[in-house]
Parts: sequence; structure tokens; C-alpha cells
Amino acid sequence: MNWQFSLDFGNSFVLKSPRIEYRDVIVDRKSHYSVTVLYVESYDEVKKYFQELKKEPYFHKATHNSYAYRVKQVNGSILEGKNDDGEQWAGMCILRELQRENAVNTLLIVTRYFWWIQLHTDRFKHVIDATKIFFERKGKERVRGCYSHVSYNKKYYASTRNTKWRP
Repeated sequence: MNWQFSLDFGNSFVLKSPRIEYRDVIVDRKSHYSVTVLYVESYDEVKKYFQELKKEPYFHKATHNSYAYRVKQVNGSILEGKNDDGEQWAGMCILRELQRENAVNTLLIVTRYFWWIQLHTDRFKHVIDATKIFFERKGKERVRGCYSHVSYNKKYYASTRNTKWRP
């Protein structure tokens, strides 16, 4: 488990509901990507919620459940961590997006069902896009500050990547 500390400079994204789930947000060459986000307040909650999630049939049967988290500590520092779950570098892609959105007290899990067709580097784009889809949909509920939308045309992107877009 990789984790590190960083500082919070305000204007953070804070989740309002305990669990949000978007299934099959991206489907490409029979691989399905889903996003699940949970509100957490400590590293112990991250471990507990992830273990509970893995017991559910949908997540237990998935090929990969990559995740990253950022938890604001009492002293103002932020504990960050990631787990690839066999999808090499996917956890870092998720963590980087959490950092860009300045999300705190958030556990974001990208679940992939793999259907034996290699995606090569497209898998990283899909992990990042699945993360961005969550922030795009939930950005209006941001507690403080304004939300800057992701600057890509979803329909154009989906057509050029041979990807089926599901809003």
C-alpha cells in the first residue's frame, strides 16, 4: 500500500453522500468501467469500506478494482494512497485526478470487467475518463469554490476511440 502526506490549501471537493456509484460509464471492446465513490474520514475506514465492497458480487467478480483515496487529517495534512489491484499504474491515474480536483475524505474506486481483448494504453485513458466522469456529474454539488468542466467533447471522444459512451 503506497501512501503519502500533502497539505490542503482550501477549496476542496467534499462528498455530500456516503456512496455514489455509476456502472458501465465506459464500454470499450467489451471491457466495462464503473466508478464507485465513498466518503471516508480515516485510513481505517478506507480499508473497512473496500473490504466490504469486495464482498458484494459485482465487485468480487470484477477483474480489477483499482482505487485511490485522500483523507484530511486533524492537523490539516492529507493522507493519500492508491492500489492498482493488478491493473498496473491505474491507482496512480486515479490519485492524480483526485489531486487535480483537490478531493478530500474521498475513496474513489474504478472497477473494470475485462473480456480478453487487450486495450493496451487505452486502459489508462479509460480509468482517467471514468474518474473525470464522476467529477463532471458531481461537480455541481461542490461545497466551496467553482467547478471547471473537463474540456473534451464526450461524443467526439467516444466516436474517435471506438468507445460506447453511456451518460
